[in-house]
Amino acid sequence: MNVPAPEVMAHHQGADYLDCLGRLHRALAPRRYLEIGVWRGESLALAEAESLAIDPDFRLDRDVLAGKPACHLFACTSDDFFARRDPLALLGGPVDFAFLDGMHRFEFLLRDIVNTEHVCHGHSVIALHDCLPIDPRITNRDQNPDLRRDAVVPGWWAGDVWKVAVLLRRYRPELRLLALDAPPTGLLLVTGLDPASRRLEDNYEAMVADMMDVDLAAFGTARLFDLLAPRPTALLDDPAALAAALFP
Repeated sequence: MNVPAPEVMAHHQGADYLDCLGRLHRALAPRRYLEIGVWRGESLALAEAESLAIDPDFRLDRDVLAGKPACHLFACTSDDFFARRDPLALLGGPVDFAFLDGMHRFEFLLRDIVNTEHVCHGHSVIALHDCLPIDPRITNRDQNPDLRRDAVVPGWWAGDVWKVAVLLRRYRPELRLLALDAPPTGLLLVTGLDPASRRLEDNYEAMVADMMDVDLAAFGTARLFDLLAPRPTALLDDPAALAAALFP
């Protein structure tokens, strides 16, 4: 039986996501920064704000402290961190900018968004990685590299965090989602946050049930791109246009 080829989109054409994060730091000038999923520290090193970074298995291979007034590193899961620690107390106030790139399964990212939104303010920005994969073969929940051997970006594992974008559209339509055409798997900026909202946590079980058995091949890669309508990363070079896109 012939298996239909997966629906694959063209490669993202904008600036690399790390370059985009660097531009966002310069444009937003955050005082307090939160990062989940640090690994070698490429993205954490870009921050010059007081920073709070969480990863159960740091593999830092660069200086992530340079230029920062303080940097708090917590070697634990994000669930454990939020259960035991108070980011507001550690940073001395709410988070201005956050980058969430932890475990690449959507239910984990949902919990990270819930916990992060509660420690943000109305003009904070949350950046999400891997929500615009171009090939369904890199979106398996299993990290086994054999499952993505024939993918157009075979070395990359995005997991199924793309589902979070769909769920935010469905359950939090008041949030502003700004997708950027950043290789290799897009960058999604979330604004319009409400630290007092409980809508995501109150609907968490329903959200997980809604999307757990949905895969990108069945949902449609083009449908996902149509839903998020990614913008060129050149938007980051226009402060007025960026501000209008993030806070209309």
